[in-house]
Amino acid sequence: MDSSVIVNLIVETELTEFAEKVLEDTPLLTSETVVDESVYVIIRKLFSLKGVKNRFEVKKRLHTPEGQEVIDEAIELVMGLIEEVDVAILTDADVYITIATMKKYSLLPHDARIVATMLQNGVKRLATFDDDFRPIPGLVLLPKDYWDSR
Repeated sequence: MDSSVIVNLIVETELTEFAEKVLEDTPLLTSETVVDESVYVIIRKLFSLKGVKNRFEVKKRLHTPEGQEVIDEAIELVMGLIEEVDVAILTDADVYITIATMKKYSLLPHDARIVATMLQNGVKRLATFDDDFRPIPGLVLLPKDYWDSR
């Protein structure tokens, strides 16, 4: 499960209904990188609700009591969802496997680490709304009805 799905399960959007369909498919797996990305995106969204849109301003505010509250809330939201729907967290792939995956599939580092982690663990299905994973041969993108409509 990619961060795009986790975030859309936490924050209601036009993709939330598709994201909820992913929960019917088990086992549910994610990676350490996806957890990090999800917490980061939720931190940004929580600050955005407070009118803070600039990432540099977000970084400054993290060092305030308000920032600590936002960090705590983001962690609670992400980890709470992961625990509630019983998502197992896979250990990230080795950096050298990630680099090889980056080069082979022309991916950015985090996407490459997600794919490398999947390959290392024999996972072939990825719940995501991110088009960057589309060209990876042998990877089945979920939710099926979302990808079939594109």
